[in-house]
Amino acid sequence: MKKNIVVALFAIFLVIPSLVNAEIIGWNCDDDGDGAIIMGTPTLTHGSGDEHTLSMSGIHNWYPAHVVGDFNTDTELDPKVLIDETVDNNTTFAWTDYHIDIGMTKTFTISNVITPEDWTFVITQPVSGMPIPNGGTGWLGTIDYYVGSGSPIAIGDEGEFGFKVSFLGNIEFCTEQVPTPEPATMLLLGLGALALIRKK
Repeated sequence: MKKNIVVALFAIFLVIPSLVNAEIIGWNCDDDGDGAIIMGTPTLTHGSGDEHTLSMSGIHNWYPAHVVGDFNTDTELDPKVLIDETVDNNTTFAWTDYHIDIGMTKTFTISNVITPEDWTFVITQPVSGMPIPNGGTGWLGTIDYYVGSGSPIAIGDEGEFGFKVSFLGNIEFCTEQVPTPEPATMLLLGLGALALIRKK
């Protein structure tokens, strides 16, 4: 009988860790205040297990634009946060590329990328010892979005850019967001610059 109780207790101790999930108990997220991007009020929702979604929107005026924040967790387990951002194009050109560098103070991975319709993407997984957008060094990863067979994001339109990050315990983060003009716009900008140089 005692042996059965010991075996049962041992089985319970094996099962309990698998039932424990990392939960985010505190967080912050906002633009860095320079006006390149102006963020609305973000929301964080807790899904099942260790899954969370950080939803935010912003008006992108110029670049580079920065979003900064942190997550505090109740354990050092591996929470997952889908960072889902809708961005209004308030720049002076249509976007055919959009590049996001994300720096964190601990190791992390990137997955589950969300793109505008029919856009493509390339993930560069984080590398340690890199300069990160909010200063200092840490882990830096990149998502490069490309128009693909989709439509450019015209001035006044919006695009949805998202990705999931998995990390361990309390962490600070900063994203740097850079849109790229479509080739025709770049040509016009180049001709305008050339005309100014000739005038001088």
